[in-house]
Amino acid sequence: MLVNEEKKDTRMRNLDGSDQVWKWMSTNPHTVFPTQTIKEAISILQTYRIDGLPVVNKDTRVVGLITRTRLMNCFLKGVSPDRPVAEVMTQSVITIEKDDTITTAYELPVGRLPVVDETGRLVGVLTRTDILKSYAKHIDQLQETLHIAETLSTILESAYEGIAVIDANGYIKEFNNAYARFIGKKREEVIGKHVSTIIENTRLHIVIQTGVAEKGYIQRIQGQDMVVHRIPIWKDGKVVGAIGMLIFEGVTELYDILGRMQELSRQVSGNIIKDIPVTTPNLPDGFARIIGQSEKIQAVKRMAHKVAKTPSTVLITGESGTGKEMFAKAIHELSPFAEGPFISVNCAAIPEHLLEAELFGYEEGAFTGAKKGGKPGKFELAHKGTLFLDEVGDMPLFMQSKILRALQEREIERVGGIAKHKVDVRIVAATNQKLESMVIEGKFREDLYYRLNIIRIEIPSLRERREDIPELLLQYLTHFSERFGLGLKSLSSETMAVLMNYRWPGNVRELVNTVEMLVSLSDSNIIQVHDLPQKFHEFDRADRTASPAIDADKDLLTNIKDTVYMREKELIMRALLESNGNKAATARRLGIQRSTLYEKLKKYEIRQ
Repeated sequence: MLVNEEKKDTRMRNLDGSDQVWKWMSTNPHTVFPTQTIKEAISILQTYRIDGLPVVNKDTRVVGLITRTRLMNCFLKGVSPDRPVAEVMTQSVITIEKDDTITTAYELPVGRLPVVDETGRLVGVLTRTDILKSYAKHIDQLQETLHIAETLSTILESAYEGIAVIDANGYIKEFNNAYARFIGKKREEVIGKHVSTIIENTRLHIVIQTGVAEKGYIQRIQGQDMVVHRIPIWKDGKVVGAIGMLIFEGVTELYDILGRMQELSRQVSGNIIKDIPVTTPNLPDGFARIIGQSEKIQAVKRMAHKVAKTPSTVLITGESGTGKEMFAKAIHELSPFAEGPFISVNCAAIPEHLLEAELFGYEEGAFTGAKKGGKPGKFELAHKGTLFLDEVGDMPLFMQSKILRALQEREIERVGGIAKHKVDVRIVAATNQKLESMVIEGKFREDLYYRLNIIRIEIPSLRERREDIPELLLQYLTHFSERFGLGLKSLSSETMAVLMNYRWPGNVRELVNTVEMLVSLSDSNIIQVHDLPQKFHEFDRADRTASPAIDADKDLLTNIKDTVYMREKELIMRALLESNGNKAATARRLGIQRSTLYEKLKKYEIRQ
């Protein structure tokens, strides 16, 4: 469908050539022929990171359009990836002429416009991003007249993507409601604030300094991986601002589609689409949240990373507080069950008489107080996802047999019911008990033990990876300092030595709780030994001396101070960069006095 010719004369009355489509369109667009396969179209979309392709004939005239959404619908309907594009393309296509105005383009209800010349041949493609770039160029003029300002506001609010506009100093000037809803704030709360305090992991203010656009970058916001564009706004040879855009939510969406298409192709033809990646190894995952660079923890992370990609049952062992649930969640996020829910059950925290109903659910009237209509159990809730059985070693024997049956038959029966419910779940179990000893003592079923112990991951205690303690302390010092708004706190070398020598029976959980307490109660920005709880002072020094692990740690103490200093230096340099070298702003960002900042600049020989 072409643009209505009756409006052509009006559209052509341009006051400025820069407002015309040809100025902003992408030339030499990627296209596909009607006879090419869906598989080939997917490959082009993935290779060039675009969301739509014009379909053209041999005369380069537009005959259709194929989009990522269209391909998803084809997949859901079971269409083979070897079918021609002509069978699934949208045939009614809106086009626009290269001499039309950007305003005309904006008014058309599509996000990707094929641009044609006067003969109807394809000469370019105009996207919503191109439209927004054109308005960004005139942002100062847009503020001068009410009519044009309203136009920009309409564009910002009607765009599906999140849009943020900042000035040369990094302060937010425009912020659309879609972005505000995504980060859980009101638009009026963010206008006028520095972008680094509103959008996590942003580099928009860095783009102002470099003047280099960053298109198609991955940014983690609100726990999700997003594809973003960061575009500097130039005027008279200098950067006067920048625009940040969320291109689409959920970066894994396209990869999931491609993975399913590959699987469909494998089933239909027995051939693998080798030129389409189905994994995203460079994307951040749950394992990145597990802090530690020691060889022991790295070896465990490497093993868990491999295990995650299989559907096998995993048994995670280790002392209490080592992070077993964090590993379970990370495994789930990279597993074939990642699209399903992650359901966690603490087998030790639920009374024995309620555990069966909690795991398998119950029917209406199964017992006194049963909920009307019944209730699904954790197995049903975890269908197509991961069920994490925490503290499985504390499960009573009568429940162990029921769990074993559910794992073997992949079906459950609700309490008080007779119907069988099929469940497809990935089991990850965890315990701090010695299951082998419990099996010998008759406290844990041997057959269940072997059913759970298919792949075993043993997480080392904090005592076994003491070289990770400084990084953990610094990470959580920064986290709680920012969370409580108390300014960045640090540890004295004597305090660090005591914390390094402590045995940490509660492992990482105890360390996190200790840091939270220290940040909350310490009156100084430097936490001293006397700020530590009494248990650290009463620690048995004889026991420390007798411990080979702690003896070895004494050799590490000389390096610990350097490690902490390096991290502090990095934080200061990053704060300086984000504050454009402004010492007062840097000190405020770090939560320290300006005099303290000057002392640290001198100490670390940082010249500004």
